[in-house]
Amino acid sequence: MVHDGRKPQASVERMAAALGIVAARGWVSAADLAAELGVDRSTGWRVARSLESVGWLYHDEATHRYRLGLPLFELGTRVLDTIDVRDEARRVMTELVASTGESVDLAIRDGDSVVFIDKIDGTHEVRAFTRSGQRARLHATAAGKVFLAAMPEPELRAYLRTRLDPYTPETITDAVVLERVVAETAQRGYAINRGELFPEAGAVAVPVLDADGVCVAGLGLNVPLSRLDDDRVLTLIAELQEATRRLTPALGLGITAGSTRPGQADVGA
Repeated sequence: MVHDGRKPQASVERMAAALGIVAARGWVSAADLAAELGVDRSTGWRVARSLESVGWLYHDEATHRYRLGLPLFELGTRVLDTIDVRDEARRVMTELVASTGESVDLAIRDGDSVVFIDKIDGTHEVRAFTRSGQRARLHATAAGKVFLAAMPEPELRAYLRTRLDPYTPETITDAVVLERVVAETAQRGYAINRGELFPEAGAVAVPVLDADGVCVAGLGLNVPLSRLDDDRVLTLIAELQEATRRLTPALGLGITAGSTRPGQADVGA
């Protein structure tokens, strides 16, 4: 807890204001946070560190900036449960499974990884799937590539300098190749995974954007490579686009389906 002579209530209000600033900007430095709060840099740093200590902010060592921490998502999930929107989100995902027969998952970014926060298995006898709570590095998944494509240039450069460990022989471990794939993902508005996380398992994913055009989630379909030809990819992407349009009321998180960033293909997400 910050202690700078102010009343506890004022300190709580300052922390709440700090969380609101980070939520609006996505990533922010302690200096920028201090400026937004109207306090000196040392106070801004103490606020950021206090929020980091309880997990409400995540600190990126490479960029020295902060974003909201995963525990806030967990708290938010409990709020969603209390107002019954979680069931609506699963209804949308269930409809997607019914229309495609493939497994569907919803992923968020946590640092240099993606975390699959919900999934529903497909109806085919042979199917590919992830597990709820499963974590993987960004470069090895379709949803992860969606997040990489949405990163500001400095963040992407920092990630490309990290060690790109392989999960399978198909995992992209060359930074030059990954950079090209990420650029293609950003240009077309969707990502493809061909056996890069699990052998013989593929996936396609599209971004879910908030009202400011920030990628807040990845919606994906998991498909055995035997069924993932080019025509099938286009069909599944169209299904995902339509599904993201129905995620706005389902998630209740201010997500605007159907908006894209300038220059992006209209992925409806």
